[in-house]
Amino acid sequence: MTHFTAAQGFMGPFSHDGRASIAPNPPWHYAADFITIECWAEPSAVEALLPPGLSLHPDERGLMTVSFVDWQACTNTGGELLDPIRAQYRECIVLVSVQHEGKLMQYCPYIVVDQDTSLARGWALGYPKKIGSVWITRSMGVPSIASPRLEPGATFAGTVAVKDRRLAEGHVKLSGPADTSAVTFGSRPIVALRHFPSMFEGQHDQPAVYELVRLQGENVQASPVWKGDAALTIFDSPTEPLAALRPTRIGRGWRYSLAMTNRNNYLLRDLRSLAQPGSSEEK
Repeated sequence: MTHFTAAQGFMGPFSHDGRASIAPNPPWHYAADFITIECWAEPSAVEALLPPGLSLHPDERGLMTVSFVDWQACTNTGGELLDPIRAQYRECIVLVSVQHEGKLMQYCPYIVVDQDTSLARGWALGYPKKIGSVWITRSMGVPSIASPRLEPGATFAGTVAVKDRRLAEGHVKLSGPADTSAVTFGSRPIVALRHFPSMFEGQHDQPAVYELVRLQGENVQASPVWKGDAALTIFDSPTEPLAALRPTRIGRGWRYSLAMTNRNNYLLRDLRSLAQPGSSEEK
């Protein structure tokens, strides 16, 4: 009998050559355009979404960013770029300011993506991705009313929907280059929760994987960042928790591009002992 190995697929479905896998083996290389909006939500609503080991930072209670992102990704061979549907996807990422052992970080409680490959990669990394619809304004590199350039007065927008319901829409109207205080993706450590449930009888509340991890970006490159006035609206939904993070205040907005590689995570804490009967989950 032939047994599957990691070489035959990073994630299922598995095959003799591994090509059937929903996500290829890392490393994964990314490039993206970001529209990021800074805002504040009710601190208690943010705190309710945090796993054990994380708490709100006293200087940034309720602070978060919502980013609409146009991604392109590939493996070492770059072969996905020859079949672009395998390489391209869009995403809406929510990151909230937290602290872990006194250190300022960001945590991702909610994220929507429009491709299953990215969904699977995200679950492996610890991003709680859901499938939805995300659209953003693109710049095509030529001057046109249909292609805003990075210049004062240009407006870049994003929208996100899940199960046919629009969850949020936002935009940034550029005013000029940003300073170094811009909170861009990866400018602070990002922490995530890797969780995979058990399906054994009586163990549904005892996950097989329950880890607090720090995401490890490599070879990070960023374009100049443009700042601007921002707007963000989050709509009600019968099922999505994003509505609980409706902003009480809107801050700055940014538009920038980023490239990086993901290969490994760094384990901050194994949380499985906290899910055992009789344990308490102290934050």
